[in-house]
Amino acid sequence: MEKPTFKQQVDGFCRFLYNSEDGTVMGRGGKSWGQLGFFYLIYYICLSAFFCGTIAVFYQTIDDNKPKLQGDDSLLKGNPGMGFSPLPDIETTLIRVTDKPDKIKTYVDALKTILEPYKKAWEKNGNGTETDCNLSTNMELRKDATKACPVNYDALTKTCNEGNNFGFTATPPKPCVLLKLNRIYGWEPVPYTASQENRPGEMDAHVDGIVPIKCVGENPADRDHMGPLEYSPQAGFPMLYFPFKKQEGYLSPLVFVQFTNATKNLGLMVECKAYATNIEVDVQEKRGSVHFELLIDRM
Repeated sequence: MEKPTFKQQVDGFCRFLYNSEDGTVMGRGGKSWGQLGFFYLIYYICLSAFFCGTIAVFYQTIDDNKPKLQGDDSLLKGNPGMGFSPLPDIETTLIRVTDKPDKIKTYVDALKTILEPYKKAWEKNGNGTETDCNLSTNMELRKDATKACPVNYDALTKTCNEGNNFGFTATPPKPCVLLKLNRIYGWEPVPYTASQENRPGEMDAHVDGIVPIKCVGENPADRDHMGPLEYSPQAGFPMLYFPFKKQEGYLSPLVFVQFTNATKNLGLMVECKAYATNIEVDVQEKRGSVHFELLIDRM
């Protein structure tokens, strides 16, 4: 059979698109196209109705004020992790104190951005005079409170603040790192007692009303060269901020840890942990702790 020429192929395709003799478009007449269009119209109407019905049923199971999955059923399994700032970038956890102004500005700006809502909330509440929120506050009364306690911004930024560039430009440098316990709806820490037998040995002296935290060097060499640390406003997160139940104006408690005399030109691996009987610490899974590196190469 002789192979059709290119012109014949084009003519055949054009006749397929529209055949004037039969009055068809792509092989179908008007009636056939109408039946096909009607079928798909009904099909997509039913499909859309099924989709909308599924979404409507799904939303009936959701509470606007609390997550559907809580505790061990949630992704976090009711065990909070910790975060820190300034976070250099997504590829490294090294905080490097150098003489490069742009690098230091990045750290300072990151901390200022985090602290801005805390400053506004503190000022809005009359610097804490409008609420009864302190370490001696009755915790049972706070559990059902609809308005959150403001974080004491003055105490938080007493030694680490925008005025001293959070210690990054001090001579010698005394960098400040901001720590935060991840927020979990309804989770309430159960603190260790002063005499509890399974109380971790590395914990500092017991303080009522806080979830204690402690930062240490991961290795003996890190611990030897890390120097003394100062925490502000205290070495832990006050219990009065737990549990989180989407209270009005809620902001997670923060703690600054300041490295006052770390060895220069030596990379330090630091691990910070939070302590409570219901906080499981797993460094690999980043549960109950946070890891970062610190390098001070400016005198």
